[in-house]
Amino acid sequence: MKAMSAPNWEEVYDGGSPEAETAIFLELADQMLAIQEANRQKAGRDHADRTLHAKMTVGVTDAVLSVDATIPDAFRTAHFEPGARLRTAVRFSNASALAQADTSPDMRGAALKIWLGADAEDVPWDEVIRAQPEQHTHDLLMTSYPVSHARNARQFVDFAVAAQGPRETLVERLVAKFGQSETQRMLANIQQGARSCESLALQRFWSRGAVLWGTQPVRFDLRPIDAAPAATRAFDGPDALRDEFAERLRACDVRFRLAVQPFVDLTRTPIEDAAVAWSEDASAPVEIATLTIARRSLESADAKRQADTVAAMAFNPWHAPAACRPLGNLNRVRGVVYGKSAQRWQRGG
Repeated sequence: MKAMSAPNWEEVYDGGSPEAETAIFLELADQMLAIQEANRQKAGRDHADRTLHAKMTVGVTDAVLSVDATIPDAFRTAHFEPGARLRTAVRFSNASALAQADTSPDMRGAALKIWLGADAEDVPWDEVIRAQPEQHTHDLLMTSYPVSHARNARQFVDFAVAAQGPRETLVERLVAKFGQSETQRMLANIQQGARSCESLALQRFWSRGAVLWGTQPVRFDLRPIDAAPAATRAFDGPDALRDEFAERLRACDVRFRLAVQPFVDLTRTPIEDAAVAWSEDASAPVEIATLTIARRSLESADAKRQADTVAAMAFNPWHAPAACRPLGNLNRVRGVVYGKSAQRWQRGG
């Protein structure tokens, strides 16, 4: 069955219906939780961690997302109104399911949790957190490579299962499962995405999947402002990205621009295939807001409290108002997998 949500675009459900797809997703979620448990045992941890993005590099709860006064009418929806100032928690992370040194090649993640209805200037962040449960947030999740290695949920989980075996026979297992061409594409994607990062403040992050934005699908990205200064020196050590970000924040605010990339058609801007890039020639991104992380010391007691608060947060693309819900197969499965994973690691299971 094909569910037509609006003229010109549609979502296509695995198994033929939302109900059939949900049943498939529950099975896939169990497989991912088994991998999570295997990773826990491999790392010698006492309790489960996040399925992915295990290591937080920087976390703050009092960033501000300022919507442009000139935001185009086409992108005005929900809380994205001209001049709005939105209290936002930010979690930067390394993408690996196992915590590793910041200098290790990896993708990086940026997750925003927008507190709906919270005035960014007048309400202390701790009061905002107490007053705003998860159902009153809008989470925007991004990584440092524009497309996924997996086209859909089945491919994502099948790849993760294959990756659990011996490294020396990984390619052989992948070819047996996906064929030569798809294996080459996925491995090239991972190799290109897993790279060193000079500074989180200089890194661009992409949603990789589509979300609804009012009545139209979009992808979104977070990009450094043009005036962001280069890193003053090279950092090494297990917390190099945090150390570089801390030095930068001691000197100045860190700012990014949020941009949305509108849907054009199902060929050039597919919704169900997360491995296909939305070409900027076909769909030019439109900047709509500025994210500001104010100057501070990350060593202060307040900054450490904020980091602890963010470390305990569960981020999920389905923490979103209906007008901004996630779209596409891979996004739909994330709602199931992330929810089950969060239940496990938050209770210390």
